[in-house]
Amino acid sequence: MAKTVQNSKFDVARAYADRIVLSGIARVTSTLRLGELAQEIADKGITLSDLRQLLATNPERFAYHDRRWLPRPRVEVAQGPLSELVSRTLKNYAAPMPMSELASEIALTKGISRGSVEPRVQAILQSDERFFLTPSGYAGLSEWMFIASDESDDEALFKNGLTEDDVAPYRTSVGRTSFDDFERAARTTLNHVPISPKIIGYYAWKQLNPTEPYEPMLYDPVELFDALLQTPGVVFGADGKFHSSSEVPGWLKLALKEAEKATPFVEVEEAAPLELGEGDIDEMANRVLASPVSLSVGKLLQEKYELTPADRTYPEDLANAVRALKDSGLVWHVGGDRFRKPDSAPEFIYTIPGFFHFYKSEFLDDDGEPIDVELSDDGFGSSLRKEMGHTLAQDVLDEDEQIKPKKMPESVRLVLKSLHREIGTFPLCQFPPGWLDFDPKVQELVFVDSTGKELYVWLNNETRLLYNLLDWWFEQQIESGAVFTLTRTQRPNVFDFRWEDEADPLLFISSERMEQLRDLAARAEDLSTYEILMEVLSHYNKGAEFVTILAETNVVRRVTRRTVASILTGYHCFYQRKGSPVWHFDPKKVEQGFDKTKRKYVRT
Repeated sequence: MAKTVQNSKFDVARAYADRIVLSGIARVTSTLRLGELAQEIADKGITLSDLRQLLATNPERFAYHDRRWLPRPRVEVAQGPLSELVSRTLKNYAAPMPMSELASEIALTKGISRGSVEPRVQAILQSDERFFLTPSGYAGLSEWMFIASDESDDEALFKNGLTEDDVAPYRTSVGRTSFDDFERAARTTLNHVPISPKIIGYYAWKQLNPTEPYEPMLYDPVELFDALLQTPGVVFGADGKFHSSSEVPGWLKLALKEAEKATPFVEVEEAAPLELGEGDIDEMANRVLASPVSLSVGKLLQEKYELTPADRTYPEDLANAVRALKDSGLVWHVGGDRFRKPDSAPEFIYTIPGFFHFYKSEFLDDDGEPIDVELSDDGFGSSLRKEMGHTLAQDVLDEDEQIKPKKMPESVRLVLKSLHREIGTFPLCQFPPGWLDFDPKVQELVFVDSTGKELYVWLNNETRLLYNLLDWWFEQQIESGAVFTLTRTQRPNVFDFRWEDEADPLLFISSERMEQLRDLAARAEDLSTYEILMEVLSHYNKGAEFVTILAETNVVRRVTRRTVASILTGYHCFYQRKGSPVWHFDPKKVEQGFDKTKRKYVRT
């Protein structure tokens, strides 16, 4: 049996998504094939694939019976008393239900016309104290309202499952509302959402049903509930509270995301794997060739055959379709289950922009020795070597081979550097090896943000870069250090994208500091990298960590980790205190020049 009171955010979200499906089921004649139902609810943001997952992952509300998905009450109490069917249907819906939909659902369950059943259902709603029917035509369970007449405070609260602690926080807000006009009172009290209608009802009852003898008792719980229900901008949740309707998109996204990850509770009819003929392959290939972006084979299977991940044969069907399209030679496989027109990628994704090539220093000191030296690994301390290996210190053309994690994370935290923000790229070195597929070498990924907006992103495993991110990068005001998260989805090569609220402390560079560094870059032609580092570190009275120094130096001039680490290590004017990762600059030691003990580590 479906629960009528659910408290967790997910329960409320899932119940709302199920409510949309239940409404759709009540409006279609059959669910033998789900395409019609999917069209009925498509404007709510639920696709056919979403629908299949919702139906197959909540046995409390849905049942698979006689090759059809049905509300569970249709299966369990179809032959029982009509009042019991009404009760179970409303509990399953977990919210006030339009009378028209309730009558349709009862008629479909009983196998009789809506016209004959609706008067009987209406009579039950109006005579059975378990239910109510509002003037605007909504049916519901009386347990959702505050019902009382001439009881004492304690008795009324107990009868409605409330305590003094539940209502006390609203005494100076809802408790001061005038309930002489329910519509106006509803608008006022619902400013405090999320809020239970029972709490609003309690204060309305206290005001309209005075304890003085012979005073008229004007409290009408059904009329008040109807006014609350008709107030714009709110929605009734499965937790028995009214919520702001602005929460609905988040509920739906959460419910669909969790349903996508859940295991179906029942295996749908035994079905043979899909057999694709030459005509089927040609039809899919033509769809791909006509698209300006890559298309998902999974989506094509869903549209034509109503196949989704909830089908038992789906993995085999998808693999067969992908293999057949690859073997056809008609279209280009760009990773996962995605294909596009051959040779349709932009040329720039095949090269590493010259922007990322490193500066070659030719500055010499008075003795003719190179100023911007590079040391071998033995010249660095162990802590510095560790910092040099940090993924945030690495970048395209300057990265180490990494070890594939034993357990691959579902999400990865990534940090945007200013150089990549300017050109719309991102380095693969920040991803754990294997998190993105190695094959094929060139792929098209899809990033989906919290609003559902999609961005098609190119991946080149040979150049070790992601491309085509400029539009989203420039929406981000932080020029260096913005943090975002990518999360895998059940769809191949499709990832959820989310900007995080806090910037990375090592890579964050303020707008003011960026301007200072750009001014330094404008006059850097006559400066050695050693001199640039002195200016960078002179900004930090308390010093800075290696990754920060490297990031700021690369705003001025493109240099490697080894170059920066070598200069910091080799010159007397740069130093670290024992046990601290922070580097400091001492201008008094500039004249001491290069540390002769490090000369043996200089690479030639």
